[in-house]
Amino acid sequence: MSTPIETRYGADLFRRLVEEAEEGVWVIDADSLTVYLNARMAGMLGGQVDSLLGRPLWDFMDEGQRELAQGNVARRRQGISEKHEFLFRRLDGSRFWADLSTAPLLNADGSYAGCFAFVSDISWRKAAEQALSESERAYREVFERSHAVKLMLEPDSGAIVAANAAAREYYGYTADEFARLNISQINTLPPEAIAAEIKLARSEQRSYFLFRHRLKSGEVRDVEVHSNPISVGGRELLYSIIHDIGRQTEAERRMRLTRHTFEHAHIAAVWVATDGCIRDANAYACRMLQSTLAQVAGQPVWRYAPQLQEAQWQERWNQIKAAGALSFRLDIAGADGKSTPIEVHATHMALDGDEFIIAYARNIQDQVRAEGLLSLQHEVLESLAAGHALSHVMEATARGVENLLPDARCSILILDGNQLRHGASPSLAPAFMAAIEGISIGPKVGSCGSAAYFNRVVEVEDVAHDPLWQGYAQLASEHGVAACWSTPIHGSDGRVLGTFAIYYGERRLPSEFHRRVVDACTHLIGIAIEHREAEARVHSLAFYDPLTGLPNRSLFADRVELALAHAIRDNSPLAVLFVDLDRFKTINDSLGHAAGDRLLKTMATRLEQVVRESDTVCRQGGDEFVLLLNDCDALGAASVAEKLIAAAAEKVEFDGLTLNGSASVGIALFPDDGTDYDNLLKHADAAMYRAKELGRNAFCFYQPAMDKDAAERLEVEAALRLALSRQELLLHYQPQVHIADGSVYGLEALVRWRHPQWGMVSPARFIPIAEESGLIDAVGSWVLDEACRQMAEWVRIGIAPPRISVNLSARQFRHDDIPNLVAQTLARHGLAPAQLTLEITESLMMVRDEHTLAALNKLDAMGVALAVDDFGTGYSSLGYLKRYPVGELKLDQSFVRDLSEDAEDRALASAVVRIGQSLRMTVVAEGVETAEQLAFLQSEGCDVAQGYHFARPLAPVDLALWLAARPNQP
Repeated sequence: MSTPIETRYGADLFRRLVEEAEEGVWVIDADSLTVYLNARMAGMLGGQVDSLLGRPLWDFMDEGQRELAQGNVARRRQGISEKHEFLFRRLDGSRFWADLSTAPLLNADGSYAGCFAFVSDISWRKAAEQALSESERAYREVFERSHAVKLMLEPDSGAIVAANAAAREYYGYTADEFARLNISQINTLPPEAIAAEIKLARSEQRSYFLFRHRLKSGEVRDVEVHSNPISVGGRELLYSIIHDIGRQTEAERRMRLTRHTFEHAHIAAVWVATDGCIRDANAYACRMLQSTLAQVAGQPVWRYAPQLQEAQWQERWNQIKAAGALSFRLDIAGADGKSTPIEVHATHMALDGDEFIIAYARNIQDQVRAEGLLSLQHEVLESLAAGHALSHVMEATARGVENLLPDARCSILILDGNQLRHGASPSLAPAFMAAIEGISIGPKVGSCGSAAYFNRVVEVEDVAHDPLWQGYAQLASEHGVAACWSTPIHGSDGRVLGTFAIYYGERRLPSEFHRRVVDACTHLIGIAIEHREAEARVHSLAFYDPLTGLPNRSLFADRVELALAHAIRDNSPLAVLFVDLDRFKTINDSLGHAAGDRLLKTMATRLEQVVRESDTVCRQGGDEFVLLLNDCDALGAASVAEKLIAAAAEKVEFDGLTLNGSASVGIALFPDDGTDYDNLLKHADAAMYRAKELGRNAFCFYQPAMDKDAAERLEVEAALRLALSRQELLLHYQPQVHIADGSVYGLEALVRWRHPQWGMVSPARFIPIAEESGLIDAVGSWVLDEACRQMAEWVRIGIAPPRISVNLSARQFRHDDIPNLVAQTLARHGLAPAQLTLEITESLMMVRDEHTLAALNKLDAMGVALAVDDFGTGYSSLGYLKRYPVGELKLDQSFVRDLSEDAEDRALASAVVRIGQSLRMTVVAEGVETAEQLAFLQSEGCDVAQGYHFARPLAPVDLALWLAARPNQP
């Protein structure tokens, strides 16, 4: 008859559960009658299994337990599983405490069918708890005085509730310190692992543990811990006894480590006794001898090493013993009879009255074979170092491999585009190599064509029947090729440079040594091929610009010198043109170097398309190009310059951005402007600068007076560097006025330079030089600080305007942390962000990188206003006005100057005002000088104006007087 659990889970599973259970197993039916129990459970109840079947649960308990048991049964009928302690009565009337884990058994319809229980006898624990409870004081005294290290833990939290004197001495903590410790501060296991071990001890599933404990000193010890749950004063604790097993653990560890090292070492190790017989050998030695340990043990060493017969062995033994250690070489024979060279290091050892030779040996077959390969490698490297031709290096390599591999024939093919070209083939028939010369690589083009195509090793054992050789099998047969293995030759960047192939006259596959030889040689040939390519690249780098591919300065100078020699000989003209892209630095700083590089390559292509093949276009550096026009007079040079300017002005589009570029061109003619390279180049450069000064997008011929201008530019740059440290810069301020009511809107800070000898230097003279030289960063930072300082002073005396505007260059946004600089400056001078407006150029607005956008957004979030200066004069796009947090547009004075006479300027000014109104921006008109201009702007709804009509830029003292004189001004 099957039990309910057998019926539900199957008899096999049930028996497995019972057989593997360490506890008693007891099954009762719905009427609480015993239907199954295992022998362990029957033993707990004091009877035999057969005699206890059918007995009711109530036969094994006192009357005082019946009510508790009935309650348990009632809960199980409700489907509740429980774990609890219970007092049972054996058949002989004695009692025992048990720990029960019960689970209800349900029929298919969900009705109660009985109960399944695991039962553990815990009488010993109850007795211990009772004894402890009755004599707690005595117990604690014994606990404290015990020589064994003892701890008591609170199992839920891991807190240490007690530590005896031995524990305090062992761990190094005082009683007070132990009272604040948790076992996780001593046990080195992770907290979750400690909790799992405590759970095992608490449930008495395990009481023996091996841990690593940390002492107060930081030292870690291996310990053996015996833990059992106890109850002290009704409180459940874990009682642990700790034994230090460090020495034992270390000894066992060393023993295991020694044996593991001996057994698994990748070197043969053999113990030989005085009689020459092998006593022990590790796994590697057995593999080397092609035998098992059982076959090797007891055998004399000369069975495997014919050179060491018994007499020779005794002599060798004496040598090793006398020297203590000895190294030598031997040839050993394995079970297959093949000889293998080994290198032996033998030492003498005495152990417990016995003597042994411990011999360590390694297979040196590869080392012996590699000597020839190493010699070949040295030969190839010496050939490379000597500068021999690539063909010589490849021929020497192929012959060397054929010497290393008897009966092998080699070929080296170089990949040229998609075709394989002959490199070397010292022993292959010329007709065979001619047939495959220039063959295109592909998936079924023999071993070499397939290896290069798939970029992997192709090893064909049987050429006659392999599909890769389908179209070439007859050719191979005619020339005695039965097997072919081909390996790609790689460059340092992984690309395929060619193939290295080995051919055999019989079917076969390569050995590992074959592969090593090929790997070494393909690497060397790869180096040789790349060395040749590197020489070509060095030549290119020496004479060509890597970005544009144009000739560089060095090559250009050579060509000019050669052209000058021809011009002198033939009495012919010659022109040198210096081309500079206008505003390139702004584009480069705003859009980044990647965009700048693309623009340079585009312009280089356009410049080359303008000139003749006999002319030379060179990239001088940065955004500067120079051109050599052979047999060209002034008229021809002017014609070319016009074409260059037109080509540069064509739109350049990339990444959704359209740029309208321009170029300035300077022209120097031979022989009028110079008869050597240096003078022609210098004079063309000076003429280019004059073209820039005349408004850019133009060309100029060299005039002697230009040398003075170039010298002046250098002088101004040098003086400007000193001006910052000498405090020669100063600010003037131009008022901005509300057109509607005449009230002051703000001020614009304008930098001025008072030179001690030159007097006041015009910004038009030094600002472009500051931009070109990079000094604009320092100048811009000084202007920001000085304007804020002056504004703070005006606030202090009570005449401050609502805001002050400061210009910032695009370079500052790329090189400085502008938001941080502005925040520090405002804080230093005690100004509110709303009192500052930063004027930025349209070129900055073209920037697409997130760094610049983030900087502008940070400034806006701070409360600093942003204005677009000279709106409409740059690379205008309405898209950026929507994307960036701009609140003000400044109408450039070039649109205001001719409002009275020029209808187009009126239309443009009106359009800018409409844009500002549509986007809810303040429009500020610059350069307002007449009442007519002001009247037109007012009629169009312009918000703010500045210019001579209201006031010129004023020094701080004059500005203060001007503000004080304004009616209705704060």
